[in-house]
Amino acid sequence: MEYTYEVVRREAGLPLKMIIHSVDGFQTHWHNELELLLVLDGSIDIRVGSKDYRLKEGDLILVNPNELHSTKKTGEDNILLAAQIDPNFYNSCFANFSSINFDCKSFKHSEEEQGRFDTIRRYMARMAWELNKRAKGYRLQVRSYMNLLGVHLLNEFDYSIPEEQDGELTDKDFMRLKRIIRYIDRNSNRKITLDEVAEREHFNYYYLSHFIKDKLGMSFQDYLRGKRLNDALEMLVKTEKGITEIAYECGFPNMNSFNQSFRDTYGCTPGEYRERHHGYSRFDDSKEVKGYLDVDRNTGLEKLFTYIELDEYRPEDISVNRGMIESIYIDRAARGKKTHSHWNNLITFGRAREGLGANWQEQLKGMQKDIGFKYIRFHGIFNDEMMVYNTSPEGTVEYNWTYVDELFDFLLSIGLKPFVELGFMPSELGRSDDTIFWWAGNISPPKDMEQWTSLVTEFIRHCINRYGMDEVKSWYFEVWNEPELRYIFWAGTQEEYFEFYRATVLAIKSISRRLRVGGPSITHGNILGSSWLDEFLVFCRDGKVPLDFLSVHIYPEYTPSEDIDKAIMEIKNGIGISELLPRVRRVYYGMDHVSNTMEVIHEKINTYLDRNLDVHVTEWNASSQFGNLIHDTCYTAIYIIKNVLESMGKVESLGYWTFTDIFEENKLGISHFHGGFGLINKDGLKKPSYYAYLLLSKLGDEIIEQGDDYIVTRSGDDIQILGYNYIYFDNLFLSGEVSHISHHDRYSIYEHKDTKVMEFNIENISGDYRITNYKLNRESGSTLDAWIDIGAPENMSREEIEYLQGKGHPDIMVEHGKLDGRYKVECNIPVHGAEMIILKRKL
Repeated sequence: MEYTYEVVRREAGLPLKMIIHSVDGFQTHWHNELELLLVLDGSIDIRVGSKDYRLKEGDLILVNPNELHSTKKTGEDNILLAAQIDPNFYNSCFANFSSINFDCKSFKHSEEEQGRFDTIRRYMARMAWELNKRAKGYRLQVRSYMNLLGVHLLNEFDYSIPEEQDGELTDKDFMRLKRIIRYIDRNSNRKITLDEVAEREHFNYYYLSHFIKDKLGMSFQDYLRGKRLNDALEMLVKTEKGITEIAYECGFPNMNSFNQSFRDTYGCTPGEYRERHHGYSRFDDSKEVKGYLDVDRNTGLEKLFTYIELDEYRPEDISVNRGMIESIYIDRAARGKKTHSHWNNLITFGRAREGLGANWQEQLKGMQKDIGFKYIRFHGIFNDEMMVYNTSPEGTVEYNWTYVDELFDFLLSIGLKPFVELGFMPSELGRSDDTIFWWAGNISPPKDMEQWTSLVTEFIRHCINRYGMDEVKSWYFEVWNEPELRYIFWAGTQEEYFEFYRATVLAIKSISRRLRVGGPSITHGNILGSSWLDEFLVFCRDGKVPLDFLSVHIYPEYTPSEDIDKAIMEIKNGIGISELLPRVRRVYYGMDHVSNTMEVIHEKINTYLDRNLDVHVTEWNASSQFGNLIHDTCYTAIYIIKNVLESMGKVESLGYWTFTDIFEENKLGISHFHGGFGLINKDGLKKPSYYAYLLLSKLGDEIIEQGDDYIVTRSGDDIQILGYNYIYFDNLFLSGEVSHISHHDRYSIYEHKDTKVMEFNIENISGDYRITNYKLNRESGSTLDAWIDIGAPENMSREEIEYLQGKGHPDIMVEHGKLDGRYKVECNIPVHGAEMIILKRKL
């Protein structure tokens, strides 16, 4: 427990701080700010001065500056919105505003009187919305709401201006109370009595008892018990200490006292509380257990934004402002830098068995014709459904390569080479029955390593015999998928994976040293947040284990440690991965996460190896979450362009996960636009992300100019210009809150940004040119927006699908011009948009 003067850290440039939080335990404090508290969900107990109140959902209270107040959890969970305002903000317009005490408590008034409180609720909701979106001038907008709020309080609520000594606590009382509380806090871990404190303060025992009760609203024993309980909460969550040890370290005289106090306050035992909060927060030692806790605020936010008409704030209703013109000058004859098209080196799909479907194959053939990738990666080459591994009645292992041949024959026929992920385990060979996804990919280590390596070597020998050594040596063989995610993709230990990798790579190299083998396809979270990759590199270096390439996965979000603990517990309790993953909260990294992660990878390679090592990003997307509705939007298209251009020269491959929504990890998506990973939806409709790759495919082979939001390339006498307007998520969505994205509205989750205006000036360009302009944005090239425009129909007819196919292509404008030394063009690119100009020299 705390009793403190709270220093409020305000929003930069504003006399305001707004937070959404939950109260667990109780907290007593005061501060100079005026504070508005709105209960969004559940209930809390609050004491202001000497009066106690219970606030329920929708209740609002104003706490005046320097009023002593405390909040306490009731028997149910809660979510609050707090707005803390520097009252001096109003003094220049209304003298002595900061000295006013308002009487503003919604729960003391009838339903008919709630109108004036609803106005405050709306102002709070609007300020929260503006702080989240951060549109140009948002601080001015917030200040305007603060001014309106001040006027409303003065005109609609009773207030008084107390005399200097009218407060419940004099300065002398404050000093005495602070001294008493500080002493109790510092000695709460031992036996401490009211007599001891009274003697120290030279007070009569009974006077001190009444003084504490009067000023804190609780007895000495209640405060001491609360302090000890708060200390115990922190130790239960953040340490692995035993419950008995915690009880005595926090000052409880015995276990009965600890258990009884804990149960009376939190409605459960200390052991149950620890179990509920899952695993001591091993992943995040910085977490604090205090009055304000991080919460899943979606429910609260949905209720908060009901106080305003959100349609007022939709991006499409905000006036489009042109930003300042960015003038870019390019010399066509300047020396260029050769490009490395890592972006089309690799594409991916879900699992091998999906690749045998007719619709799937038609989609892939069309994409290869339009864009042209070199390699393709997928899960499940050894899944039971591929029928590779079989045991005869006599116990003899028999291999059946029929479906493997069918898949590989098709891929090679359209110019794609396999990037072979070696997994998952045939169930007959698996050590356990642990599986992932509805198609039950077995994630266990082999029960017999020799049988596993025999499977791998027979598979590769078969491929060599069928396609030839020259072909197969150009493939990549990747050992497993995300083995660091224990209980999810690998039902063994880290050490077991290392030995599994060693045995697998040595088996492959025994066939030919020219075959390329690598791994471990580790995720970004364990590149940045643990030593797993470091230890793998050291293992390969010290053990002289071949590692021809490093494979990694990079996604822009992570799961907070407390959610990881909860997920692991649910897995252990029998909840399936496919059911669990869509519910797990994702929090986003900064917008430069992809590039930053690549730099960290190379730093680790340079630290542990004395040689260069090719890096292949074998999974990458704008989200790792199936069903994330951003996947279908123009945002993902611009995300692709931005990160492809920024990662040039840093990796060999940037493999987008996945090319199609014909994808069955969670069974096939139901809606036509369900947030699937693919560039193409299940009906064959090309998403904006598809056209991002189409534009990238039109770039030349030399870079002659590149900036933060554009690239200019050259191919012979031809010039290609590609500009884009990227915008990132707002603070709410970044923190994992999805209350303001829906099936029909997927663009309310971004910060505000103006249309980008870029003027390109190409010097030293002469001759007859065909000039083609491509525009990719929500108005052109977005089948999702076109689908919503026609009513977002489900179970579409063939006619409706064909209509959207025609509406879904970027706009194209073609002109012919005779250039005499210079070409100038102005591009007005809306947010989530890209524009490409190709100048092709005519013969």
